[in-house]
Amino acid sequence: MSPASADLKHLYYQMLRIRRAEEAIARRYAEQQMRCPTHLCIGEEAIAVGVSAHLTVQDKVFSNHRGHGHYLAKGGDLPRLLAELYGFAEGCCGGRGGSMHLTDLEAGFVASTPIVGGTVPLAAGYAWAEKIKQKAVEGHRNVVVIFFGDGCFEEGVMHETLNFAVLKQLPLLFICENNQYSVMTALAERQPKRDIYPIAAAHGLTAVNGDGNRVDEVYELARVAVANARNGLGPQFLELHTHRWPEHCGPNEDDDLGYRSPGELAEWKLRCPLLQTRQMLLAKQLSNDTELAQMETQLAEEIEQAFEWALQGTRPTIDSMGQHLYA
Repeated sequence: MSPASADLKHLYYQMLRIRRAEEAIARRYAEQQMRCPTHLCIGEEAIAVGVSAHLTVQDKVFSNHRGHGHYLAKGGDLPRLLAELYGFAEGCCGGRGGSMHLTDLEAGFVASTPIVGGTVPLAAGYAWAEKIKQKAVEGHRNVVVIFFGDGCFEEGVMHETLNFAVLKQLPLLFICENNQYSVMTALAERQPKRDIYPIAAAHGLTAVNGDGNRVDEVYELARVAVANARNGLGPQFLELHTHRWPEHCGPNEDDDLGYRSPGELAEWKLRCPLLQTRQMLLAKQLSNDTELAQMETQLAEEIEQAFEWALQGTRPTIDSMGQHLYA
């Protein structure tokens, strides 16, 4: 079942919002006021949006170092995200976390962390707690989603968590964003020549793969996976193929470094998730150039206002440093 016309337009709008927000972050990063490392997800927006379209506020998301898109798609607050990047107390993590540590419990976005694989067992623990609580609340089943990259699949904790999730039949979705690279090392130099999802299937999960640059395809795969997890059919695994456009860490492109094959990035740009969805909307006459231009104007105003709000923030005070510590 493909998304309905209104849904496809909404999905496009959400992807465009993430793209334009990150482009604005990239432009302003050179002003040297954001002092935290940033990992942009430009080129990968369809996965965050297509999966989150099926989640409620009660469902929970865990992310990684490249988490802006996951945060916004789950309903995170854009001004508070920007304030966090500037290190202001008004940020979603009180200015303590920066780009790689995002939290917004009101939106159901539990945590992102920079340690590769660090949030994977945390997501399983949260899903286990949800399952235990759901025994006491008949008919109410929340799901938990963990986003991670292909590099994370090489971590031992990944496989320990897959095993545990199947053992406990957790309402947990593993979303592997296979963007082909771990920093600057290609997948073919790190893993044998095979797909990732059959390994998850060997652990006992329901596992499929798909085109992570087609938001309609991601939407449909996620619809089935979320429904399965919500209906008690255990953990689900999606391997979604995509590509990161900017450098691993930072606001720039780095194709000049030569770690990608000649023309590889250009080829992936032709498969841009926004471009493909825009062409779909126009071809099916679900939208028109005027409406799409209005989206751009609306988003430009929202993002500008968000930056204006964020830049009026205040620094965390020294006497607040002991707050929110649980260890």
